[in-house]
Amino acid sequence: MKKMKIVTFLLILFFAFIGVYQLNPPAAAPINAPLAEFSSGRAMKHLEAIAQKPHPIGSPEHTKVRDYILQELTAQGLSPTVQKTTVVNPRWGTPFVAGTVHNIIARLQGTNNTKAILVAAHYDSVPNGSGASDDGAAVVAMLETIRALRAGSPLRNDVIFLISDGEEPGLLGAKAFVDEHPWAKDVGLVLNFEARGNNGASVMFETSSDNGWLIQEFAKAATHPVANSLTYSIYKLLPNDTDLTMFKQAGFPGFNFAYLNGVIHYHTFSDNLENIDQRSLQHHGDYALALTRHFGNLDLKDTKKSDCVYFDILGLALIHYPSLWVAPLTVFVVLLFVGVVVLGFRRKQLTFSGISLGFLAFVLSIVSASLIVTLTWWMIGSLHSGYKAFPQGDTYNSQFYMLSFVALTIAITSGLYVWFRKKISIQNLTLGALLWWLIFMVLTSVYLPGASYLFTWPLLFSLVGLGFIFADNRDCAKVKRLVVLTACAIPGIILLAPTIYLVFVALTLELSFVVMVLVVLLLGLLIPHLCLMAIPNKWLLPTASILVSLSFIVLGSLTAGFDASHPKPNSIFYGLNADTRKAIWASADKQPDEWTSQFLSKDTEQTKLAEYFPTVSRKFLKSQAPVVQLTTPLIEPLSNDVRDGTRTVRMRITSPRQARIIRIYLDSNTEVLGAALNGKKIDNYTSDRTASAKEWGFNYFALPKEGIELTLAVKPSQPLKLKAVDQSDGLPEIPGKSFPARPKYMMPTGFASGVSDSTLVSKSFTF
Repeated sequence: MKKMKIVTFLLILFFAFIGVYQLNPPAAAPINAPLAEFSSGRAMKHLEAIAQKPHPIGSPEHTKVRDYILQELTAQGLSPTVQKTTVVNPRWGTPFVAGTVHNIIARLQGTNNTKAILVAAHYDSVPNGSGASDDGAAVVAMLETIRALRAGSPLRNDVIFLISDGEEPGLLGAKAFVDEHPWAKDVGLVLNFEARGNNGASVMFETSSDNGWLIQEFAKAATHPVANSLTYSIYKLLPNDTDLTMFKQAGFPGFNFAYLNGVIHYHTFSDNLENIDQRSLQHHGDYALALTRHFGNLDLKDTKKSDCVYFDILGLALIHYPSLWVAPLTVFVVLLFVGVVVLGFRRKQLTFSGISLGFLAFVLSIVSASLIVTLTWWMIGSLHSGYKAFPQGDTYNSQFYMLSFVALTIAITSGLYVWFRKKISIQNLTLGALLWWLIFMVLTSVYLPGASYLFTWPLLFSLVGLGFIFADNRDCAKVKRLVVLTACAIPGIILLAPTIYLVFVALTLELSFVVMVLVVLLLGLLIPHLCLMAIPNKWLLPTASILVSLSFIVLGSLTAGFDASHPKPNSIFYGLNADTRKAIWASADKQPDEWTSQFLSKDTEQTKLAEYFPTVSRKFLKSQAPVVQLTTPLIEPLSNDVRDGTRTVRMRITSPRQARIIRIYLDSNTEVLGAALNGKKIDNYTSDRTASAKEWGFNYFALPKEGIELTLAVKPSQPLKLKAVDQSDGLPEIPGKSFPARPKYMMPTGFASGVSDSTLVSKSFTF
């Protein structure tokens, strides 16, 4: 029996490992792979060209990247066009996001088109990152997919390739395509590719609604599917957006793909060629090529069918069934649960008090593990203050802490069950835990059907195993029982282990306690195993788990520093208020470090910067700076008419120093009756002037040299007061002063509209 316990323990570890291991992307294909196949080796040649430097929208590098993509598309026999237009996206309210975009669009003609497939990715990066993963990998995957498609048989449907602009500041290119491009009406399916890290499997994490037919066909085409309806259900509840958001609003059916590991590199300088995992690029490409070929030969006129529940099994196959099955399955499992309980009582292996205590034991395990892990992470963060520099809430060595917290949760849970086992039988403890599983199953079935599979199937198999114990009614240490229990636990391990890992990657260390709830849930399926393996050395597992946890915390501490491969982020920017002729150095960091302290003097204060960001409530570090002679933004009135009680002012806004971004804010007392940018009406503007309302304004990206034209309709009874803040990349030269460059172990903080390593000039205007 002792050998059997060891084998059981190893089997549990094996299937947990396999469940997580399958989340690795497929092997990278070499540059000499067959021409009809996708090769990440060939795609990397393109990435080396477009991901050399940061290329945010409106920058000179951005133009170079666009020219390279156009050149490659033309070389592949396509006739790409550039959609240049002004876009205003009011999705997030005021200040609105706007800009001049240059979408790159090409079309591969099919033989008998029903509806076109739209393959989409964006080519702009954040200001302080070269965007090798976000979203360069998707762009070059598209270029290699085009080459492979042209090397194979022609498709039935047309394929439109949209390499969009301005995704980072606010989905501008996608909105431009949906609203204005004539090909938008031809789209029958969208494949959108993104990245939120620098490695890992490409996860199909979002679909459009009524996805039954889409998932059915996706299951046929994808060779290494990593997808589940849990991510789709949760993502719908989150405020996150990608270009697919715009496509879904337009009614396009579609899929969204992204690899998520290495979020610490997301939107930073370290999202570069050196850090990208070529296998993740390969997975992007495998999806793009296989799905384009599959859907390219289907009728895309009617793609909507009621939503379904889906999940992959070890990346080998995608299981899917209609959401209509959720209710019957739930009822069946509830009835099975009742039947097992009745059987347990008849065999005198269950008691009401025992089940109640088992129920309390499980919730105590969840609460204890969550609280202790949260406290542990707080202590680690206090010990290593550098971890707080990352806005993502993650670390370079997060895998050590993840393993530590999982081991700590196992120690806490197994230790509690050793204590409870003295007073409660294994059967009552198990049934008490499964009662929680039943509650979660019912709740998800009602409120989050796409997540119900995660509770339905593990609970179903566990009930079968527990029912077998009750029916057998002999010595619970028998080998046959342990074999049956282990077999019935395997489906739960296979489903939950990768889910735990993906949730951890998505939520980061900052929300580790949520992940530990899932770990305890998994352990709830293994209570019989934990109890049986505790005989006769009942404290062996808790003690060993504590030692493992401490070991990984030590490993985390030993690797907590920063170096050229793991740089520390920090920020600094220069601001000049042309109205007061005063200048500042400012930082979004919590405190100065050894490099930013050369800008931030001892009198540094933490305060809001209303003269530069009137609508931003966060505080910045601020210190006085030398005043540099910089050309200010300019607002020139073109016309000023008053009719029917409305004053309409038309003005031109320029940046003589050719800043890439300009921000316009109106005085909070001004009520806007109507507005337009370059003739584009701004809908959904905020006219509510309650105390909590933000000032009206917009952030304009890729400001043209000739400027933009703003038209405002306001009440004529008061003057029109505006504040213009233009923002250029790079810090100004300070006469008579030089500042050492960042050490190699540091990097500028990267954000889509971030201000680190930039120069802002603010000026007020009254008309």
